[in-house]
Formats: sequence, structure tokens, C-alpha cells
Amino acid sequence: MNPLDGLWIIGAGGHAKVVVETARAAGEAVAGLIDDRPHLHGIRILGALVVGGTDSIPDGARCVVAIGDSRIRQKVVSELADRVTWATVIHPRAEVAYDVSIGPGTVVFAMAVVQTSSDIGQHAIINTAAVVEHDDRLADFAQLATGAKLTGAVTVGEGAFLGAGAVVLPGVAVGAWSVVGAGAVVTRDVAAGATVAGVPAVVLRPPSPGRDG
Repeated sequence: MNPLDGLWIIGAGGHAKVVVETARAAGEAVAGLIDDRPHLHGIRILGALVVGGTDSIPDGARCVVAIGDSRIRQKVVSELADRVTWATVIHPRAEVAYDVSIGPGTVVFAMAVVQTSSDIGQHAIINTAAVVEHDDRLADFAQLATGAKLTGAVTVGEGAFLGAGAVVLPGVAVGAWSVVGAGAVVTRDVAAGATVAGVPAVVLRPPSPGRDG
């Protein structure tokens, strides 16, 4: 296979396994996996070879970053932005409305639902069975863990993370680089960089002064 014909997956951890499966289900040929940890080079993950570090990626290759940590994902994207193009990967068993906008580098896993008039940024992750309802906004590098649910007209800022089963009520804004704990029910806006959890969600860790988290 011509290395420029397939999809290169950056990352070789557990999250990458699901991205490999999702890519193949979507009809993608996986050219190889990339990871900067030398002890992983030469192994196979679901049959896909870990070729080497990021210097092994051919210029102009189609890539997706399969790293759950949003800060690291953002760093990798920044470092490779001038060398590669970014693919959007959507599992065929996800339901995505026809008018939804999804940015490059984003992955939507099986059984996820993205409803009409929503806007999904670049390099975001919408995990298994997560729900994005109508008129929601999910910014670049944000992540919805398994089963997280955004109700209507929710805004999720850059790099924010919603834990498994978290629910955000209508019209609520979740700030950039904030963290919402698993199972939380978010009833009011979350400040950028804050950590919240519980039912209803309360602040466990306020944002650091002068930072976005």
C-alpha cells in the first residue's frame, strides 16, 4: 500500500485501539500507528504495525491523533500541522445529522448521536454512546467520554473534558479546559479551567488565577 493512501494513527494506547477499529469500520485502510515510545515500535495493535515515532510519518500523510489527553493531542497537532493533513473519522454506527459541521481530526465513535444544527470543532473526541443534542457547540480538542450527554444549546469550550455519563442541561456553557466528573449533572455554567462533579455539579477545584486551566 502506498503510505499516502492509508490513514496514519498517532498514538498506540487503549484509545488508539478504538480509533483503529473505528477507522476500519468506516472503510479506512490503516497505514500504520505512530508513537514516540521506542519500546512500542515494531509491535502490532489489532494487526496494525507501530512503525515508529512522529518522524516516521510521510509528508502529506492523512492522520488522526488517537491520544485521549487533550493537552498532548493539541501539542502533537501543533507540531505536525505543516507536514500532514487531518482526517475526520466517523463510525458507521454513529448517527450524525446531515447538517452537522465536524472539523478535521475529530473522531466520532460507535453509537454516538450528534443531532441537527450542532457544530463540532477540530480534533475533538465523541466517545461511544455519547449524545450531542440539537444546537450544541463542541470546541476544538474537547472530549465527551462514554455516555456523556449534552442537551440542547450547550456550549463546550476548547479542551474541556466531560467524564463518563455526565449530563449538561440545556443552555449551559462548559468553559475551556474545564473537567466535568463522571456522572455529574451540570445545571449551571462552568468556569474555564474549573473542575466540577456531583448531582447537581459543584466546584471541586476553581480555575487557577490568570489561566484557562
